[in-house]
Amino acid sequence: MDERSEKQLIQACRQGDKDAYAWLVRNYSRSVFAICMGILGNTHDAEDLTQDVLLRGFKGIGRLRETDQFRPWIFQIARNMCIDFLRRRKIGKGAFIKVRDRQERADSTVEQDYTFLERAIGRLPEKYRLPLMMYYFQEKSTEAVAEAMGISPAGVCSRLSRARQKLRTILDQQRQENE
Repeated sequence: MDERSEKQLIQACRQGDKDAYAWLVRNYSRSVFAICMGILGNTHDAEDLTQDVLLRGFKGIGRLRETDQFRPWIFQIARNMCIDFLRRRKIGKGAFIKVRDRQERADSTVEQDYTFLERAIGRLPEKYRLPLMMYYFQEKSTEAVAEAMGISPAGVCSRLSRARQKLRTILDQQRQENE
């Protein structure tokens, strides 16, 4: 099986060859897991989602337009499925709870400030919210965020900068609304 090119294997997969897809799984499962782990930060969830991604890839390989585009295609499926998973689990709330737990002060005004911040972050566009959450609340490096999102580390830094600017504007608006 290994002597065939990847393009030939993908073509065989399109025709229903499960052995060819098994080769692709062996070749890409670690990279897909790394993306899932980078986004989710939880080994169990990343393992489950890796299996789901690879299964979805097998079912959808007939829709792959270019046979040499398997790698970015399967990585995009992984990113999208992880983002959907996080949306369903509302990871933001869990991140704020962790931050609150780290604080020694249990003052009610502090909790109100976090609720205020949580609402503001929720109003950010997803392309800014996701790197912000991964970087600050899941404590991922810019390189890990970049790999998980399929962008460059410089792109992550740019999005983080814009996210902070937008967040500042949203917080100012919320403060003015509450006055």
